[in-house]
Amino acid sequence: MTTLLKGNVPAHLVRLTLPSIGGMFAIMVFNLTDTFFVSRLGTDQLAAMGFTFAVVMTVGALSIGFSTGASSIISRALGAGDRALARRTVTDGLFLTIVGTVLVSILGYHTIVPLFTLLGASGRVLDLVREYMQVWYIGAAFAIMPPVCDSCLRADGDMVRPLMVMCTCASMNIILDPLLIFGWGPVPALGMKGAAIATIISRSFGMAASLGFLHFRAGLIDWHMPYFREMLHSWSEIIKLGVPAALTQVLNPVAQGFYIRLAAGVGGVQAVAAMATGTRIEAFLFIIAIAYGIAIVPFVGQNYGAQALHRVQEARRISTRLAVIYPALTFLLLIPAARFVSGWFSDDPLVIKLSVVYLLVATLGHAGIYLSNWMSQLLNVIGKPRPVMAINLGRVFLFVMPLCLLGSHLFGFIGLVAGLALGNLLAGIQAYLIARTRMG
Repeated sequence: MTTLLKGNVPAHLVRLTLPSIGGMFAIMVFNLTDTFFVSRLGTDQLAAMGFTFAVVMTVGALSIGFSTGASSIISRALGAGDRALARRTVTDGLFLTIVGTVLVSILGYHTIVPLFTLLGASGRVLDLVREYMQVWYIGAAFAIMPPVCDSCLRADGDMVRPLMVMCTCASMNIILDPLLIFGWGPVPALGMKGAAIATIISRSFGMAASLGFLHFRAGLIDWHMPYFREMLHSWSEIIKLGVPAALTQVLNPVAQGFYIRLAAGVGGVQAVAAMATGTRIEAFLFIIAIAYGIAIVPFVGQNYGAQALHRVQEARRISTRLAVIYPALTFLLLIPAARFVSGWFSDDPLVIKLSVVYLLVATLGHAGIYLSNWMSQLLNVIGKPRPVMAINLGRVFLFVMPLCLLGSHLFGFIGLVAGLALGNLLAGIQAYLIARTRMG
């Protein structure tokens, strides 16, 4: 039986969270490396990279969905002692990921020009986008597989090896990006195409390492061919649990795009720049929260599968308290630091002023963001996806968007940010009440 079923609950959650923090930094380094080296090619190349991010993130929502659905079933099966089900789910989940990604990639490859034209790319920028995305779509399955494999390892309680995989991918990308983008010796300069190739090669090594850990160390890959009906049932269960997570991944940039558009209307370019600055700084604040959200999945799933429901409830209570304590600490940290950190991104006094306003006001709503995310993960991992849909759709369309619109109309930029904070808080309260009812 897994060690997560006994021992101190907070100690387990800390032990599971710490490696994930390093993993989040590795992912951030990976993404920043691409942006940094491509920016050295010129403004058009950087703009093209910006266009690709939205589509790459949307396709990446597939991996979030597949990995969330699979890890929910795997962790509960391991907690119940049903290792055969866990192995079957890992295998079916990986196969589903490959099939789904290949189908999306074929569609995407043949719609690059119309899709990115619709998004606003044209001329040389559109040519650069096509150059990058043609390579990326060909290797998309390799790019998507590492996070899915890593989530299966985490469901088994192994947080260290996913960290090793992510650090390896980030390190390889740092080496390959300048080599393939700018060329060196016999290696030609490939520009945007080189950035895409570097990503695919780095992720391919990560995929190979993750599969090796899953097979040789965890013994969680079942190489026997299942009956077709059994595989379809397994896929349907994974998809059913994964859809809310994938939807959340898609909804977040939609909501962000909405309130940035409102910011442009009430404060112009400086307000948009301030929002961009504030959200970049927020990304660093969210690292620990995201890592904790990853950590609670194997713990809650395995204990729920073992019917150790008192430990599941304790994890829920700890999550609720942490959702209040952590943003309070970050708010206190930002009071003296917000202006200084905002100055790293801009030297425009108005942008810095608005960025400080954004950070201090928006942070007041972070408790709601954490409650919404963590309660959603708790419910998903115990196999209850419907309330997760209610939490996330309600947060964006019932609370955040209307209150941002109302606040911006009444009080301009500060009203917009206040509406964002209040919307997130109300959504967090809703998530807390739903989770307490459905997990009680």
